[in-house]
Amino acid sequence: MYGKGLLKGLGITFGHTFEKKYTIQYPEQMPHLENRFRGCLQFEPDKCIACGLCTKTCPNGVLTLETVKDPATNKKQPVSYTINLQYCMFCNLCVEICPKSCLYFDHNFELAKYNREDIKMHYTFPAAAAAPESGEKPAEADAGEARKAKQLKAMLAALSTNPAKVLNKLLENEEQTAILAEVLAGDEKKSARLAELMLGDRDKAKKVAIAMVNKELKDRDKAEGGEK
Repeated sequence: MYGKGLLKGLGITFGHTFEKKYTIQYPEQMPHLENRFRGCLQFEPDKCIACGLCTKTCPNGVLTLETVKDPATNKKQPVSYTINLQYCMFCNLCVEICPKSCLYFDHNFELAKYNREDIKMHYTFPAAAAAPESGEKPAEADAGEARKAKQLKAMLAALSTNPAKVLNKLLENEEQTAILAEVLAGDEKKSARLAELMLGDRDKAKKVAIAMVNKELKDRDKAEGGEK
């Protein structure tokens, strides 16, 4: 029994002796890689249209895209692009979703670095020169502030001309609406605060409106108690 098993093992070893050898002398001899092999993620800046689809589809947040709006065309322009390979799991989602084929994997698999920061691949674009400096506000921000100021002005005008219609959306009944309308009519600061909240956070505006009504009712009760 033992002799038969030994002969069988030696037969397998002897059979592999004359097979083709797959071992290569790396790094002197580089391995053969198939076309679909995913090595290092590469990026072609000239093709990028700053759509941001690659950054949104990446499950590990490997890709970072910074953009700026071109005042002439009103379109986004890429400023910088960063690939942080240390978190990449080579899923190929970014390559598949890119509409301009800016991203692709090459056959470079020697990605080890001595320093962590060296793993990042950073690209800059000519549009970076047109980006606003730290002390300047971009045109997009100025337009947003102007739009916000216009909306606030319209809300204050609505509170002034027809407060019941506006406040009915915040309060539960007409009595509360009438009380809050009286409070706002005599206090511009409260009107401005409530108008800002109604534009930005409706739930918070509702809580503040109810608090104003409750405070007014409490003050009235105190005043009536003092008169008695």
